[in-house]
Amino acid sequence: MSVAALEACSLGRLLQRLGDDGDTFASLAPTFFAEVQTLLETPWSVAIFDFASPETRGQRPADFEATLKFGIALTRLAAEDPAVHKLTAEVQHLLRPRSVYRDPVLVQRVLAMMADA
Repeated sequence: MSVAALEACSLGRLLQRLGDDGDTFASLAPTFFAEVQTLLETPWSVAIFDFASPETRGQRPADFEATLKFGIALTRLAAEDPAVHKLTAEVQHLLRPRSVYRDPVLVQRVLAMMADA
């Protein structure tokens, strides 16, 4: 429901930008779907961890093991660092995009945590 609400807000902003221009409405769907692509990245990325269960059917992504190890290390780091914990909570609650995990400083800290494991 949270994703649907965020999509509705995105659609509302898009409709306001378009105004009453009838020609622009022809591009409404492609523009909307392009805009919500980044919005969908976070909630769908969580579903990848379903593959940690051996009972989950389907083809695991090629980078599944690396993603799983990164996620475990990020969780361990969040348990030690309140700022990282806050960041992960904000991502999980869809307040920040998952792309914040690509911050070079954070990536280095997670990789260091992985090396210590």
